[in-house]
Amino acid sequence: MLSGLAACSEVGPSTSRLARGFFNTILIDPGHGGKDNGATTGWHAPNALREKDLTLDTARRLQSRLRRAGFRAPMTREDDRFVELDDRVAMANRRGSGTILVSVHYNATGGSSPNGVETYYWRADSHGLATRIERSVSAETGQRYGGVIRRRLRLTRNPEIPCVLVECAYITNPEDNRRAADPAFRERVAAAIADGIKEQYRLGDAGIPSVPELHAPLSRASDRYAETTSRRHHRF
Repeated sequence: MLSGLAACSEVGPSTSRLARGFFNTILIDPGHGGKDNGATTGWHAPNALREKDLTLDTARRLQSRLRRAGFRAPMTREDDRFVELDDRVAMANRRGSGTILVSVHYNATGGSSPNGVETYYWRADSHGLATRIERSVSAETGQRYGGVIRRRLRLTRNPEIPCVLVECAYITNPEDNRRAADPAFRERVAAAIADGIKEQYRLGDAGIPSVPELHAPLSRASDRYAETTSRRHHRF
């Protein structure tokens, strides 16, 4: 795969960048699965959607694009099966250096129907990646820029490698719901995430303000705040 990366002009030479701490493997994590549907929509939404289906479809599209660019792109689940969060973290840690983790989700709320894309991170070495993905998805899909949010989640705090969690749209918002139901939109989301990853590969954190490292205990299922985003209340 190194030769594939070196041959891809939009990514650039791999060996020198890997020697400087960059990556050639993206572990893609489709959120939820199996007995865990994730977010779902009720009667008020234009389309009945399950988050676990949207994440798997988007992840497969992302995997295809990254492989074509010359990256290794394994997934934490390839089908509709349940994988414990701690097992996903363990998969990331076994791969070690040269790998980043990108977890794909779709957002939901029971409140005032916010919309847009949000990208979560915790580790200081993940801020640049989160920023580039958030900018790319917002720009390429026309969605509201929901922000780059520092949150101590099990999939942003616990892995020992750079890791981000992308909330691609709010399926409880009527407009976002219509978008998420469209395969063409999910293809654009996958393309945008891939573009953000490739930009981070080329540039690293250049041009992005640094953030301090924060030291905190590992996230646990019992940590209610640490296990939720700013809007929704089900654990992921």
